[in-house]
Amino acid sequence: MLKSNSRQLAAMCLGATIAMSTPAVASGKNLVAGTWLMVSAKADPDGENRDLFSPNPSGLLIFTEDLHFSDVLVNPEVPSFASSDRAMGTAAENKAVVAGDLALYGTYTVDEQGLFASERVIASTFPNWTGLRRDTNRITETVDGDTMMERLKDPGGPEIVIVWKRAR
Repeated sequence: MLKSNSRQLAAMCLGATIAMSTPAVASGKNLVAGTWLMVSAKADPDGENRDLFSPNPSGLLIFTEDLHFSDVLVNPEVPSFASSDRAMGTAAENKAVVAGDLALYGTYTVDEQGLFASERVIASTFPNWTGLRRDTNRITETVDGDTMMERLKDPGGPEIVIVWKRAR
């Protein structure tokens, strides 16, 4: 009997913890919700204007209705490893992957008009971004029909502009 009550109490505590850590569902319209495919990614658009993930990048950004996001950015020109074991890459192979690929996920918010308002990165393959919170002073997601323009300006880095198209 005591074990059963302990298990029920543990299950209730776990459920409450999960509920408290899950962002509220957006009320009303959410303009960024959906699946987006990367069209281009440029660093320093007003200066050097260099491609970040090659001239033909591959990427997927998903904003869920319950205010979670997942972002995978890949340079399709990164060569395959000589080994079939990803843990056995050479220094040069590993460097190419780190420079050419980025993945992160977290939560986000929208304002009353359904516009992107902020994000919290839960984890990233770039460890400096794990735990990062950004509002529209540092990142914007502007939707125009089936196109979304992301502008990112982190302190100490160049401005980054990524163009996305809505997946159909």
